[in-house]
Amino acid sequence: MLHARPFIGGVPLYRQVQSGIEDMIRENPRAKAIPLSDAQLAERFGVSRITVRRAVDELVDAGILYRIQGRGTFVRQNKLREKLTLNSFLDAWTPKAGGFNVRVAALERVSADDSIAESLAIQPGAEVVYVRRLRLQNETIVAIDDRYMRSQDCSRIRRQDIVTSSLADYLRNREGIEVDHGEMEIEARAADHREAKGLRIHKGQAILVRRVTFWTKKNVPVLTGTSIYRADRVSYRFTVSA
Repeated sequence: MLHARPFIGGVPLYRQVQSGIEDMIRENPRAKAIPLSDAQLAERFGVSRITVRRAVDELVDAGILYRIQGRGTFVRQNKLREKLTLNSFLDAWTPKAGGFNVRVAALERVSADDSIAESLAIQPGAEVVYVRRLRLQNETIVAIDDRYMRSQDCSRIRRQDIVTSSLADYLRNREGIEVDHGEMEIEARAADHREAKGLRIHKGQAILVRRVTFWTKKNVPVLTGTSIYRADRVSYRFTVSA
């Protein structure tokens, strides 16, 4: 339970209430409504109704919840909120989260083109491991991840590694490579023909494009790639601190 104080670990209290509500949603993925009133949520989390109202309002604005006057607060069933971290392979994408799962569409060794070679600081044409991962909700493709890693860093990789952990965790735990920091760029735009075909949507439909590169403490790039998401199915949550 959260305690009634302004900040815990540098995170505003209403944000912690949001996380608590999202945990409730994940624990009950088939629930169509929030089973507690604002007053009951305030009691559960040990906060004021104003704090609960702000938390719920922002979840409504983010498309996670919606309200019907006189009836209550309900869960939007078709949108997943992803929190981005170095290990951004979350429980939300596992089968127990209610319809979300991951499949491996490709795991192969290929030659790096100029762009991938530059991102990984290797020679064009050098061998890299290419991974394509499909993220689905009830058999609908929600996101496609394309990732590239140096071939010498992936001597043990298996399909099971791709669906059970983040690739950053794979590099750390299976290869002994410490991923220290990363850079992400997110762009919202219309899907081109290739992207629309991959996501099985119409050309021009809104998508989110996330480009990532991760480095070791010695600034050696070890992972790079792009993810494309259906904008109507996914939103992002960031935690920012000073």
